Amino acid sequence: MGDWMRAEGHYLARLLRGPLHWWGISDLALSGDGRLLAFRLTPMAGLLLNGVEPVEQEVEEAQERAPVLDVLETGELLVESRTDSWPLIELIEDFAEVAGVRGGRLCYRLAPGSLAEALGRGQQPGNLLKLLRKIAKDEEDSNSPLSCLLAQLEGWIASYGRVRLYTGVSMVEVADNLVMRELSATTSLEEQIVKSITPTLMILTKQGMERIVEDLKRRGQSPLLHEEDYHGTK
Repeated sequence: MGDWMRAEGHYLARLLRGPLHWWGISDLALSGDGRLLAFRLTPMAGLLLNGVEPVEQEVEEAQERAPVLDVLETGELLVESRTDSWPLIELIEDFAEVAGVRGGRLCYRLAPGSLAEALGRGQQPGNLLKLLRKIAKDEEDSNSPLSCLLAQLEGWIASYGRVRLYTGVSMVEVADNLVMRELSATTSLEEQIVKSITPTLMILTKQGMERIVEDLKRRGQSPLLHEEDYHGTK
């Protein structure tokens, strides 16, 4: 052991106190005179050793622990506020509305509006879906509130951006003719058209666009809204 400490041990200590510590891969415990007493690898080590991103590693670790999430019949999510819940809490807060505290647990509400805002900011829902599917898989009831919420969430994500609304010039663009037929049948689109540019692109009245946005939200759909600051006319 002594020979190892004078050779490989010396090299390993320099590596831990040097590049690995600088890159945030190792945490150190040092004696009063600066000698290395102990170390531990941080989540960043997963990226170096296994090619696993820190966020993905935290999600995988959370999946292995007992679920700390409950979904009410109303679709609201209750999460215990404890250390090993933070990866889940951070994921939920990226996409959900904060709804206060219930029974000592944090309460969140997933809605088309909050989901659309998150996707518009570039948030990716893959890790959230992965974790919710894992928890739902462990449940015996396939029609549980969590399973229903998960199906609804997957539907919202699939429909996001299939309808695009442009402010400023009040234009609506749909993915294809099938979406156009569905939109015409379920909203007042035909009454709001000022001019059809293509079969899937039309100019609407300002009030008409606002009405269609509300119609889509009531139907649980998430249109991709381009604000005037980015796409409007001057």
